Amino acid sequence: MPLIGTIQDFRRGSAHKTSLRSVLRISMPVTVLLFCAGFNYSYVYWVSPTWSYMGLTYRSPDMALVLVGYILASAVCAFSPLRITRPSQVIYWFCFFTVYVPGLFIPLYLQLDNGLTLLLLQLSLAGGMLLIGFSYKISLLNIRLHPLDRRLFWGAFSVLFLLGNAAMLYTFRGRLHIASIGDVYSVRTPAKQLIQANPTIGYISQFLAIVMNPLLMGYGLVSRRKTLFVLGALGEVLLYSTAALKQQIAAPIGVFILYYSIKRDRGGWAPKMGLFLAAILFVLTTVAIGLKPGVIFNLASVVIVRTFTIPGAEMAEYQHFFETFPHTYLGHVAGFKLLFPNPYILSLGEEVSSFYGMTGKYGLTNANASFFAMDGIGGFGLPGILLMGILCALVFWLLDSCARKYPLKFSVPVLVMITMSLTNVSLFTTLLGNGLIALMLLFIIMPRDLRNSN
Repeated sequence: MPLIGTIQDFRRGSAHKTSLRSVLRISMPVTVLLFCAGFNYSYVYWVSPTWSYMGLTYRSPDMALVLVGYILASAVCAFSPLRITRPSQVIYWFCFFTVYVPGLFIPLYLQLDNGLTLLLLQLSLAGGMLLIGFSYKISLLNIRLHPLDRRLFWGAFSVLFLLGNAAMLYTFRGRLHIASIGDVYSVRTPAKQLIQANPTIGYISQFLAIVMNPLLMGYGLVSRRKTLFVLGALGEVLLYSTAALKQQIAAPIGVFILYYSIKRDRGGWAPKMGLFLAAILFVLTTVAIGLKPGVIFNLASVVIVRTFTIPGAEMAEYQHFFETFPHTYLGHVAGFKLLFPNPYILSLGEEVSSFYGMTGKYGLTNANASFFAMDGIGGFGLPGILLMGILCALVFWLLDSCARKYPLKFSVPVLVMITMSLTNVSLFTTLLGNGLIALMLLFIIMPRDLRNSN
């Protein structure tokens, strides 16, 4: 009887898994189509009418290419990881919704290029995402972990945390300011100048914001130590008061959402997140239409324009820019410039901004873009998107191999700033300056109790 019962339980478990996979295969493409519809609705009915003066224009697109966008979005999701079993898969889906989908549609509205080029851009983006998605079929490396003694790890962490925050307070003494959304550049520009004069402070700020504070918040949640979460959140608020970077003020919210959504996940995280984002686009757009600047208007601007629209617009701008000007062959990346000289004096973001005349109240803006645009198109043109798909897949594979013994409800929230970074800047910047390599090393040496968090 016990044997029969075991067999029956196994069959029921297998049937449940098969049923879940079937539901996910059906629901995910539908979710993606709804998200695409919400995104296009936002752009056509609110973003472009409101922000066309910033270059977010609307020109009647080729409807065949719009249809191709919907097809490629649903097709790629069919080959994407349906269940979250590795931390990088959460990053993958955020790249899908904030970089890939906007890149399929926004260039069609801006029409900086002809129809054939726009189609090739769509196909290249689909190829890059598929290469990352297919990489999840590869088994992870069995990287040996070398956990430090708990007291040694947290003692060193505490010293670095205190010294880092003390350095920030000393450097920005008399300059701390919690800026509103409309005033961020009045804080950011002087802060940028100060950091350029003190480069070490820039690295300290990045390490605190991307590595130490998220680690404190993630550990505080999984260990049920609210004080640690609050300490990490206050650390991000302090950093926001120095340079007004919106990612820093959003980090505690992101950690909180990722922790509870992953903790309660039963296999449907991706479609639920897709539906949540689609609902946000539909609701915020409908509410924001006709509104004057205010709380709701500013919230819609940050969520719809900055998070979803700008990455697609930059994809179009980078493609058009590098059709005329030379590719960098990664010469814009520190280290590679020894082999391939960088043909530009300014950073790529500033070069693109200068070309399109994107200046603000405080001078030239920096059009940072995702790794597909900056490293891929900027480095090699459209084939570079495929190359960056391979490199990103390799980075994700190594990251997952380092973090494989940690519960997802810990590793995913800790990577919140890496998730934001990869949708907005170079892959190599994320690896080095933005702390991804540091986090991978931390996953190897962190104490055992972080692996066993309930």
